Amino acid sequence: MKLAEGQPKAGPEEIRALEEAFEHFSRQTAQLEQAYQELKERADQVNLELEAANRKLQQKVRELDEAYNFQHSILESIPTAVVVTDLEGRVRTLNAAAARMWEARPEEATGRHFADLMAPHHRLLERVLRGGSAQESERRELHGPEPRIFSSTACLVENSAGEPIGAVQLDRDITRLCSLQTELYRQGKLADLGKMAAGLAHEIRKPLNGIKGFASILQRTIEQDEKHERYVANIVGAAERLNGLLSRLLDFARPDTLRLLRCDLRAEAEQVAEFVRAERPDSPARLEIRVPEDARWVSADPDKLKQVLLNLVQNAVEALDGQQGQVTVASAAAGQAVRVQVRDTGHGVPPEKVEAIMEPFYTDKQNGTGLGLCIVHRILQLHGAQLEVDTAPGRGTVMAFTLPTATTEER
Repeated sequence: MKLAEGQPKAGPEEIRALEEAFEHFSRQTAQLEQAYQELKERADQVNLELEAANRKLQQKVRELDEAYNFQHSILESIPTAVVVTDLEGRVRTLNAAAARMWEARPEEATGRHFADLMAPHHRLLERVLRGGSAQESERRELHGPEPRIFSSTACLVENSAGEPIGAVQLDRDITRLCSLQTELYRQGKLADLGKMAAGLAHEIRKPLNGIKGFASILQRTIEQDEKHERYVANIVGAAERLNGLLSRLLDFARPDTLRLLRCDLRAEAEQVAEFVRAERPDSPARLEIRVPEDARWVSADPDKLKQVLLNLVQNAVEALDGQQGQVTVASAAAGQAVRVQVRDTGHGVPPEKVEAIMEPFYTDKQNGTGLGLCIVHRILQLHGAQLEVDTAPGRGTVMAFTLPTATTEER
């Protein structure tokens, strides 16, 4: 390249300076390229680390979701009612059992004050939130068409630092448990009674038969003395009543066996009604049998079924207390079973006596033994059934039980 006229030529120093500047520029460019390459490699490494961290985070989220869903499923599946609140008493969550118990949908209950949701049964949780105790328990009854008994516990909910952040109340339905406990207690008493009755009846019957025998001999020797004859007749009658009581006691002590057959419920009920009418010809009670064809045949021990019906019908007639009224033996098909009811239009039984009438020797009848319903209860238990009592003062009494429907093959 030619220089323009008049342009000075570059000297050696200027050329060296230019060469040095070019070399410096080359070194800087090389350093920048190296830094860029290192930065790119670091960025690639960071991306790999971020991808690994994201995978771990996603895995943790899935695990947390699974844990939450698992815990939620458990919470929704358990029959215990669970209500969780914050420290101000606002409902944070409740499970399906609590929603049914307090008749509220979860989405509507969330955010409400627990007292609005659980009134009038909110005192337990209120005491915990007010700081009375970290945990409270009680047993209470919910009244309604089907009264229920609940065992309730309320306690504070704390965070990892031990600081309270809310409270939870658990309500467990123990109606069935209480019923089983009552039944177990009753069975224990009946078992003890059976053991005692076996020995007692055996020991009493011997001298009692002697008393009756000597009284009968004495009765034949004083036929001309009406006064003393009446005294002896009273002795014989008392001995016969005691003998009947001992027979009933032996029914408790004797191990029962069942002879299950295809029983005609209508025929058994009609025979019982006929017997009661003959036994009480002056009673104004009207006996009615309502056994339709589809609820007529049951699988039961015929003798024991007749004993159950006889006891229940006799009790129903006596409940009329000599007044006009009606006693009805009715049945209805209930799936693969037959539900039997003995109804009366008597005065009914006060609530405080309903449990007592099932106890041995409890009776308010002048000549009663208090064993009739106990025997009925025991016979029905042998059949896998329960005696149900529905009564109230002024509306009569219904005694009901359920037996399996007999198949045509049963004989």
